[in-house]
Amino acid sequence: MFSLALIFVMTSSGQSPAGQVARSPHSVVEAKFDAVNRHSIEDVAAFYSTDAIISASDFCAPRHGRSDVKRTYKRIFEAIPDVIADVQEYVVQGDRVAVRFVVRSRLPGRSFDLTIMNFFTVRDGLIVSDEGVFDNGGRPCTP
Repeated sequence: MFSLALIFVMTSSGQSPAGQVARSPHSVVEAKFDAVNRHSIEDVAAFYSTDAIISASDFCAPRHGRSDVKRTYKRIFEAIPDVIADVQEYVVQGDRVAVRFVVRSRLPGRSFDLTIMNFFTVRDGLIVSDEGVFDNGGRPCTP
């Protein structure tokens, strides 16, 4: 009986048995976008599982894990230092989160708005799958 009561208290307080705060898939993805807009590569990567699969319209092949997440965001932030992700909409179904957002830059001579759809799967508080879909404009893929 004691263990059932302990489990109830821990889950009702938002704590997992390991003592970590349980996070909904929506809150994980939302926090990931907050980290993107702060340009915090380490924080972005921390929201992904070590074996996450990441794909996007401009990738030649899927990328895997936190090291590829870091590499991807490092390239983005270096190429577009003022980039932000303006989230327009979240749709959540269980452990899956669809997000429509606009990537924006206002660099002189290079200003753009790019609408992206991202489809995430979140398990145990970490992103395990991230698929970005957008108009790549026919540019060659990046390895």
